[in-house]
Amino acid sequence: MTEPWPRPNYTFGGQTASIALIALSPVRLPDPLPISRTKHGMPVGGSGTGISLAVRDRSDDLDWFVNHVLGPFAELISSDLGASAAATALSSEHAYVIECEVEDPDDLGHVQAAWALAKCVCEEGAAIVIDVYAARAHLGSDVAELVPTRNFDVMHEVTLFFDEQPDGKLAAWTLGLRKFGRPDLVLLGVPAETATDAALLLRDVAATMAAGERIEPNDTVETPDGRTLVATRFAPETSALVAVEGDALLLRAAD
Repeated sequence: MTEPWPRPNYTFGGQTASIALIALSPVRLPDPLPISRTKHGMPVGGSGTGISLAVRDRSDDLDWFVNHVLGPFAELISSDLGASAAATALSSEHAYVIECEVEDPDDLGHVQAAWALAKCVCEEGAAIVIDVYAARAHLGSDVAELVPTRNFDVMHEVTLFFDEQPDGKLAAWTLGLRKFGRPDLVLLGVPAETATDAALLLRDVAATMAAGERIEPNDTVETPDGRTLVATRFAPETSALVAVEGDALLLRAAD
């Protein structure tokens, strides 16, 4: 049996955790799907019990495909996986939509359950998986090979983004922390030569939040080089580069 991924530092009072995966397939898959707790890593109990799977067919709802797959994610798929994968996505006839929402979960079973369903779908023929909230695309063959007993890996669930500001410094942010009921993280004015340090900081803070820690406005975060950063609510109008949805925290130097 697969136990839910734990949150050893769980702190009550977080937000709703949400995960959404869209698996694109050129063919209709078996119904019912042969989902197996052992083979696919579906956890026992925990927060994964509310997972849902819906099938959308292009022939029945072209507008949905255009508005929820092709429009938002065609460029992402091409960037992450290449032109061939993008062509496969554009021609896919079926979408398997995997979703789960859990109020302030004390484990990560909902994340496991979503990937267990995605693994099953990909073993049966799905070619591309879009991780909606992390803004990342995966080859179906890679998802099919996920080890059911693997440990939690924050960098499989969260994506780090960097973009250059007009002043030559960088904006950096996470996407995917809403899977854990936590706000995404933003850094502004990052010197280019410290981009690696910024990525490691975002990764490590994301990992602590996935493990259940909460960071609120006015909380502080210590960097590996001894600096203190203060968390404040991120105001989207302060940086047009940063593409986050929902709540986010800006980590800035303490005054």
